[in-house]
Amino acid sequence: MKKETLTEKLIKRTYGISGPLDEHKRREADRIGNQVFIVLFYLMIFGNLIPFVLAYKYPQIVAIGYPLVVFGISMMAALYVVSQTKKTGITAIDPEMLSQKESKQLYFPGLKAGLIYGMGMFFGIPLLNVLTDDSKDYLGSLLNTGHFVSTILATFFFGVTIQIIVSLRIQKAKKDQEDD
Repeated sequence: MKKETLTEKLIKRTYGISGPLDEHKRREADRIGNQVFIVLFYLMIFGNLIPFVLAYKYPQIVAIGYPLVVFGISMMAALYVVSQTKKTGITAIDPEMLSQKESKQLYFPGLKAGLIYGMGMFFGIPLLNVLTDDSKDYLGSLLNTGHFVSTILATFFFGVTIQIIVSLRIQKAKKDQEDD
């Protein structure tokens, strides 16, 4: 069996593809990626020209508005990728095509995702508070009871949501497999 390259792993991770990256899935992922690349490429070219012209006269508006506009366009591009991958069916889970390692990864994915998200939130939010000067003490902000409780709640709800989504995708794949 051919070992996956780093590029193939990144494509599968980015587009949410489970199972082998066959020719059809790769072609669809390339098509979607090319369309998004074109939009974001021109955003970077011409999108930087507009703030450059306006920055001298309206520096505060550009400083606040430009990142928000870029973020909004990037989120629209991400939503387009999600909708297109769902529409083309490249994210569908085929239980028979999964390797042993991929099958093992589908056990309690919400728990795993929740733990990773929770650890990032637990250590990241106090760091952001220190960097943005909301708090001078990283350890004090880290061990704050309110931060601890909010991190646990966010982790729980994120993990449950991911678990439900993956479970529904697996059930749909099994149902589709039985129908065929």
